[in-house]
Amino acid sequence: MKYLELTETNFDEVVEKYIEYYNENEEGCWTKETASKRIHQVMTTEDAMCLVQYDENDKMTGFVMGYYKQYDDLLAYFLEEIVIFSGNQGKGYGSEFLTELEKKVKANGGEHIEFLSVNDEHHMHFYGKAGYYAADNLALMGKHWEN
Repeated sequence: MKYLELTETNFDEVVEKYIEYYNENEEGCWTKETASKRIHQVMTTEDAMCLVQYDENDKMTGFVMGYYKQYDDLLAYFLEEIVIFSGNQGKGYGSEFLTELEKKVKANGGEHIEFLSVNDEHHMHFYGKAGYYAADNLALMGKHWEN
């Protein structure tokens, strides 16, 4: 596997594959405009680190996006999103990507990776086998209203 930074060079292809994955597999309604904005927002966050994964044939297989967050006692990486594109899941690419991400975060001085995850059996199994656990000292809070 090869890992490159997400840049303007590979941005459009990531956006296309993002839309395809979420609209075909997750019942999303992403457009080029909304997906571009979402990914660009994270890419341009201070201390962002976004990576694209390619297989041995230089085929794009997935990407991660996130950013470093400084706390008083440690530097953490907030994983905003990891996506393994359609046709590439179940091949170990996601597990390999998490391992590579951990190496890069450690090499940059990070001591912790944190993220929000869908709370279902599939996601809990995937992250659990990589050593991640559900935090019991935090609660996701939100408020939604119709416009």
